[in-house]
Order: sequence, then C-alpha cells, then structure tokens
Amino acid sequence: MKTYQLRLTYPESLSVHHITSLVESVKGVKIRRLNVIGRGREFVGVLVVEAAGLLHYDSLVERLRSRQEVLLDEPEVAPI
Repeated sequence: MKTYQLRLTYPESLSVHHITSLVESVKGVKIRRLNVIGRGREFVGVLVVEAAGLLHYDSLVERLRSRQEVLLDEPEVAPI
C-alpha cells in the first residue's frame, strides 16, 4: 500500500463525515490522516490516504472531482 496526499477545499455545508464516507467508499483506499481548518465559509484541509495501487488512487480522485462542492489542488501522483 502506498500513501498519497491531497489538498482539498469544501464548503461548510458538507460535513467531515460526508468527505470521509466518500473516501472510504472507494475500494482499496484508507484514510491515514485528515487535517481540516475552517476559513470563513469554507474548510481547507490535507487528506492523506493509503491506496492499494495507482488505479485505486485515481478512482478516489475521480470520485472527489465528481462532487462539484469539493475542490482539489492538483494532486501529486508520487507517493509520500
């Protein structure tokens, strides 16, 4: 399993539970760390996930991008 880091921004109308449920719904992906800071009406955070492979990581990125409310900084493909 490899570890990847994502930076994300989402509105306060979404809960942390919604984000974690969305991530954990991808088979082969586990959350290692989630740090979130409130910035006005948005939350900015760093999500560190452990993925079984690059295909699982790509599935996670596509699922997060499919949600219009969640904004991702350009994810780095290199594992950390």
